[in-house]
Amino acid sequence: MIRPVAIVRYERLYWAAFILDTVVAAMTWTQREAIVTAYPVLAKATWILPTFQAIGIAVTVLLWYFTARAPSVVAKWVVVILAALSTWAAVQALATLATGSAIVGTASILSLIAEALYVAAAVHLFRPGSKAWFGQDDGADFDTDTDRGNVA
Repeated sequence: MIRPVAIVRYERLYWAAFILDTVVAAMTWTQREAIVTAYPVLAKATWILPTFQAIGIAVTVLLWYFTARAPSVVAKWVVVILAALSTWAAVQALATLATGSAIVGTASILSLIAEALYVAAAVHLFRPGSKAWFGQDDGADFDTDTDRGNVA
């Protein structure tokens, strides 16, 4: 099955968001480590951060696979729900920055960009060509997207 343009765009935006999130995770690793070790119960559990990072990567890759390569409506809606939560997190981050409770830094800017890319990716899951991709075809063809470029 040929992938529609909307799915190709989704995939590109999704991976761009993932890469930025990974960069932010690397930039803030020491800070997150300090937060975890501040709790006495977690101080000796040095495995927690790497484990949760690995789980996050695994979930991201699985969601990508089941949306962009082997279409699943369930995965589509999980991505949409996570994008909605990402929007909420971005609003909270912007409110924190607006009140002066946090400092604007490279990591916070990259994080907001990643969240915007993730939401933009999720929007592409509702483009006309995407409906047919997920088996929710209402008679639309993959070529109903305006860009007729390479869709492989």
